[in-house]
Amino acid sequence: MVCSQKIIGASRVFICDEGFCILKDGGVLYESLDCEQSGDLQSAKILAVGDYENLTRTYPNAQKEFWHNGVLLPTLVNAHIHFEFSNNATNFVYGDFGQWLDSVIAKRDDVLSDITKSVSQAIDSQLRSGVGLVGAISSYGYDMEALSKSALRVVYFCEAMGSNPSAIDTLFSNFKARLYQSMEYKNTKFIPAVALHSPYSLHHIYAKYVLQEAKKLQTPISAHFLESQHEQEWLCHGSGYFYNFFAHTFGVPNPKPFYTIQSFLEQFAGMEHVLLTHCLFADKNVLEIMRENAYNIVTCPRSNRLLNNTYLPLEIKTKTMPQAHTLLHIALGTDGKSSNADVNILEEMRFMLFAYPHIELNVLATQILQMATRNGAKALGIQGGILEHGYNADMVVFEIPDIEHSCQEALQCILHAKEAKRMIINGREII
Repeated sequence: MVCSQKIIGASRVFICDEGFCILKDGGVLYESLDCEQSGDLQSAKILAVGDYENLTRTYPNAQKEFWHNGVLLPTLVNAHIHFEFSNNATNFVYGDFGQWLDSVIAKRDDVLSDITKSVSQAIDSQLRSGVGLVGAISSYGYDMEALSKSALRVVYFCEAMGSNPSAIDTLFSNFKARLYQSMEYKNTKFIPAVALHSPYSLHHIYAKYVLQEAKKLQTPISAHFLESQHEQEWLCHGSGYFYNFFAHTFGVPNPKPFYTIQSFLEQFAGMEHVLLTHCLFADKNVLEIMRENAYNIVTCPRSNRLLNNTYLPLEIKTKTMPQAHTLLHIALGTDGKSSNADVNILEEMRFMLFAYPHIELNVLATQILQMATRNGAKALGIQGGILEHGYNADMVVFEIPDIEHSCQEALQCILHAKEAKRMIINGREII
């Protein structure tokens, strides 16, 4: 049973809808679950959004608080993060994807040993930076229990990886064990899901089995896709770094790719909530297929710079819509510490401001905030990311000096937000 109704207000309220509406001295009435003892078996929702003073008059019995020089918005969404690699600092090599992958294989076991503390620190980093929803990519299940017990709202992607055809039955058995273990933790805030690692690392028969489970359970789907030029060359020509990778590192005679670019995408036809991360080397034809199927892109700008020295174009055009801008649905992620200095979404957002100098600052700022709220929640299939009646009661407040006097609220919020001052997830005060 919902315990009470509360109103939270701030000098500026970012609705984070399509038009990026900003309310001055606005407020949100929401269901509070602060005294609920039965776990996360029900969802607390937003009941009304509007002028703070009007809300307090209309609902006089609701508890209330107001943040002067505060910005209230939906909790941020980190749509792609690897918690299991949170031990890494300087173990891996950056500057070229192939060199990075070689270093991951060489030092992976050291980084993955005793990760309990580092996963806890990464969870804390999400909350302090205002993240309330994560798309957690888990290769081994080592982070499952910690995330299921955390305050975060989690879409938990059990990742499938493996290219040896003789090991498919064993690989799939292990994958199913992880997936169905995650199902035991399922509740309002912990949603099991399925990830295919990438076109170069996953046998197509294994992928078929995994996607059958995803369809049966109706889960979101995630995959790394066209992250590097090496991957593009491998899928298109069967040559380059990945030929040597399989031939020399794994001793595969005359290796060949498991997919073309198109055949990899065709696997997801008809499925909802498909998240393709990176997509740095997708051409117009590929983007057109993604647009037609309503696939989502997740971009991780700092990781893209460190591993591939490039960024996803935000003003995307396709063959049939050459004049369209921001055509595809783009969400934001930090990736893991395997390819980033930290997993702080606020730092990722600030970095984006400087990574796209050709886009007008205020336009870019609103795009970034939408990527980190409504776009991420929609991609993950969660009724969040917007402050609107019926959406999840997931909100965060940042203190921004003199925000009341700014005419560039979105830009100044990204520049000056340091850590969450108040956070509400599923109607509970977390910070």
